[in-house]
This record gives sequence, structure tokens and C-alpha cells, in this order.
Amino acid sequence: MKGLLDTSVFVALEAGRALASLPDEPAISVVTLAELHLGVLRAKDGQTRARRLRTVSRVEREFEAIPIDAEVARTFAAIFGEARTSGRRPHIMDVWIAATGVRHGLVVFTQDADFADIPQVRVQRV
Repeated sequence: MKGLLDTSVFVALEAGRALASLPDEPAISVVTLAELHLGVLRAKDGQTRARRLRTVSRVEREFEAIPIDAEVARTFAAIFGEARTSGRRPHIMDVWIAATGVRHGLVVFTQDADFADIPQVRVQRV
């Protein structure tokens, strides 16, 4: 199965947390790459920064990130707009990742419960 790995998967791997099964053909969004780079910049100490930098460097070597295209942007707008109309306040980065998954027909693999608030996306909790 092909699936889109959310940033939380890499955070869990970095922290040594156990994960349930992952997809045979994993993919990432450029948004996940951006969040990982942000994690490096926000590290509180040198040891954490170095660990996060190793993670993002490995991810950049192992994955070709799926870009945001016009269809992903339209999907994002539809998901985010519907959520706000319904009174939900999803995390914007999660909505971008969800929109990428919807656009490309991918299940989003995550440890983040927030994706449950985005009914348009298929989610696999790991």
C-alpha cells in the first residue's frame, strides 16, 4: 500500500517511540519537509538540533516530497473552508498534508489525533 507519512511519524521515529505498521510505499508532502526543517530551527539545544537535523537530512535523501500544485491548493481550500464553516479549527499544516493525501489518493499515516477532525481524508493511526 502507498501512503503519505505525516510529520508525527518522523517525530516518533526520532524519539524511539513504537509505530504500528507503515505503508509499503511511503511518501511525504513538502509540508512535512517544512515542518521538519522548522523543528530544527526551533530546537532548544544543540543536541536536539543535531538529532533533528539528522532526521531531516535522512528524509531529504530517502524521499522525493510531493509538491503543492493547483489541485492540492483547491483541495486545501475546500477542506479548510468546510472545517471553518463547521466551527472546527484544524491545524493549517495538517490540512495541507490532508489535501495532498486526498489529491493523490493516499492514506495519511499519523500519530496525530487531529486528522480525525478532517473527514475528507483517509487516516491510518500508527
